[in-house]
Amino acid sequence: MGADVLINGYDLEKTFGVCLEEGGLSVFEQPPVPREPFFNEWPDQSGRDYDETSAVVYQTQFFEIPFLIIGSTMADYRKKKADFIKLIDFNGSFDFQVIDWGEAYKLRYKEVTSWEFINTNLGSETSARFVLRVEFNFNIKPYVFRYLADNNGRYIIINDNKKVLVKTSY
Repeated sequence: MGADVLINGYDLEKTFGVCLEEGGLSVFEQPPVPREPFFNEWPDQSGRDYDETSAVVYQTQFFEIPFLIIGSTMADYRKKKADFIKLIDFNGSFDFQVIDWGEAYKLRYKEVTSWEFINTNLGSETSARFVLRVEFNFNIKPYVFRYLADNNGRYIIINDNKKVLVKTSY
């Protein structure tokens, strides 16, 4: 499977049976596209006269992230799917925390672009691949966190050493 990721501190694999597919983090390596800077095209001069004093501003990025969801039965699969969608489908952004990188991105759910059953059986394991389309505002930088595991549980440490427990049930 792919990297360990959390959403809003929830362990996706343990809580929802959702795993990031191999290579799923590569979408975050795509550099942003700068917006066209302000310019004038004077009728009596060739070319464009750009405003080179203003800061570079970037376009909003859209990422398509591949996941796999597994349930022990069809009923378990359907519950995990509903709970996972409920976690991300609201009018706001969620924290997508990549444990291996120690970085978290503020993402906004847009849609599921594909959903394909891999294994369907009412009495046994049910799984599917799906792709989430999310929005990332490049002007909101990812924040850095540390990951800590001890005898009391697993935590992420963010802003000013705030300790947040990694959740495994929804």
